[in-house]
Amino acid sequence: MTPKLGRFEKYGYGFGALGEGLAFNLVNSFFMVYCTDVLGIAAGFMAGLFFFARLWDAINDPIMGTYSENKRTKWGKHKPWIVLGGVSNAAVVVLMFAPFLGRLASPLFAVTLLYLLCDITYTIIDVPYYAYAASFTNLKERDQVSVIPRIFGGVATIGIPALTLPMVGRLGGSSSTQGYFRWAIIVAAIFILCALVAAAAMKKREIGRREEKFTFRDTLRTLKTNDQLLVIETVFVLAMTAITMTTSVALYYFKYVWHDPGAYSLFTLTAGAGMGAALLSYSLLVKKFSRRAIFIASLSLSVVGYLLMFAISMLTKNVHFLLPAVVIMVGGFGFIGIFTSVFMVDVVEYGEWKQGYRSENILFSLVTFMGKFSGAFASLITMGVLALAGYVSTKEDIMGDATIITAQPESVKFALHILMFAVPPMILLTALWLYLKKYKLHGAYMQKITDDLKAKRGS
Repeated sequence: MTPKLGRFEKYGYGFGALGEGLAFNLVNSFFMVYCTDVLGIAAGFMAGLFFFARLWDAINDPIMGTYSENKRTKWGKHKPWIVLGGVSNAAVVVLMFAPFLGRLASPLFAVTLLYLLCDITYTIIDVPYYAYAASFTNLKERDQVSVIPRIFGGVATIGIPALTLPMVGRLGGSSSTQGYFRWAIIVAAIFILCALVAAAAMKKREIGRREEKFTFRDTLRTLKTNDQLLVIETVFVLAMTAITMTTSVALYYFKYVWHDPGAYSLFTLTAGAGMGAALLSYSLLVKKFSRRAIFIASLSLSVVGYLLMFAISMLTKNVHFLLPAVVIMVGGFGFIGIFTSVFMVDVVEYGEWKQGYRSENILFSLVTFMGKFSGAFASLITMGVLALAGYVSTKEDIMGDATIITAQPESVKFALHILMFAVPPMILLTALWLYLKKYKLHGAYMQKITDDLKAKRGS
């Protein structure tokens, strides 16, 4: 008999996503531009680093899923990793923005090492954290613990892009290096606090656990035999690549095409608000529509938003006219975070129904991989295209006045238009086609799986 979900567990657990989201978004949204425009590292090198780090994740994430699934502790298989991963990842994030990098003759080795360490330590916390939702057999409780972290994570998604540049300027003055470093310390401190609160709130919950320990070969077999895992993982990688590409390109776009870096904060603040509104509306929509219908509509809505943004950008460079289209674009993306957890829980249920045992930490290790791979894939496309277009790296302060912004060739400006408005909707349409064609965990088929598992557990 698993314990009922209490208020402290529900909100304390969800609070953990705030700190994790702040750190993740700081690295995902700003480390690339920090390296190219503050440290002066070539765009081509950053493209290669982000991509090859994901090849390591293909091994690293399932290893963490296997180890945490096997590890028996008196606190369960989730809580210890929240603390260990939170503290260690926070420390690495601070080092990634430390001033010593700028004083090195060549920071390439240090940047590579720190980025890989960030990957490893982030995996330690992220895999067990989001796998916790799969420990609930009650569907209402499961929806609650799936949605609340996404709301806190949405606050982080709003906060980091909107606050980072102003805070870097305020904390660093004329030195963006010092500003980033001090801002990273603040983010890390919040991260550690959130991780400790989440760990304190979480309870020991384990259902359908396999008694024999998993080997890495077992893990690979578990992943291979769950055909729906590959389908939904690919769908989410594509969807998250689209939004990550937009947030990554936006700062470059407003800086070099519009010559207005300040527009980035308003753009991301509006995007975050639109995403938050979508998150809050989910509980109302799911009462009237199926999750499948909402997901299809959300991807379609984002495509429409991109087309509107493109049309408006051709008419004006006033960011205020762009904002309504931004709200439409992110309105669809707002549901992606929720669906990542909800659909992955369905995949866990499907795996238990098909294989006879439950392995949420292993399967949710792929959620971590999806997030990191989509970020790297977006960075690979962005940095690769910009490098081919002739992007000029610089050590100037990225918050400098528009008059001192390094001029980029017209080929770079054209590439930024394509990356900002054309590539993301094409990726989303591919994701939508794959979902409609291959994903089957819905309707009567999913209900049969749920009923069979209830009968098996006697619940």
